[in-house]
Amino acid sequence: MSQPQIAIAAHWSRALRHITDGLGADITPKDVSELRAALTQLAWTEGCPRAASFFHASQTPRYRRQLIAAAPDGAYTMLLIAWPPGYVTPLHDHAELWGIELVLDGALQVEEYFSDGDSQQPALQPHRSLMLGSGDAAVFIDPAYVHRCRNLSAQRPALSLHVYGGVLDHYRSFVEVSDNLYRIAQQQAVLDAVSI
Repeated sequence: MSQPQIAIAAHWSRALRHITDGLGADITPKDVSELRAALTQLAWTEGCPRAASFFHASQTPRYRRQLIAAAPDGAYTMLLIAWPPGYVTPLHDHAELWGIELVLDGALQVEEYFSDGDSQQPALQPHRSLMLGSGDAAVFIDPAYVHRCRNLSAQRPALSLHVYGGVLDHYRSFVEVSDNLYRIAQQQAVLDAVSI
């Protein structure tokens, strides 16, 4: 049995497109902050997708990424990410893209770090740990930004909206090899569904 796509209400999708209308490649930190504030309203808008709609009751839930919008020129992409109960990502970067990761349903923990830029064995400096509920977002602009995300519930799935300043088709994961030194692994970002 195949995994379902998240059903997206037409009026919620229109609201999302209205917020991102005119978003281009030249974006400032102020623009990202204003975009985050506007997107926050979507978590409370009627028709907002919910995590349970992404999982079949008869299947073991798994981490899933669904592309829902993309700029024709590749200036941004938007995805819905479904998080199984207790799921944890590895430490990872975002290929030097800016990003907004907004919780729509459930609760996520985001542990933030900054890399020293060493391409072979980087050191990661812890920055902060965020606890995000519906309507809360992690925002990043710095190319050295690295994080790990966790669904805080062991019982319920979570759902988040991700807006990236480009196409996130690859990234680097970080595996600790000694005290605060990490090995880098190149990764492909796989989409489970496309609904644009």
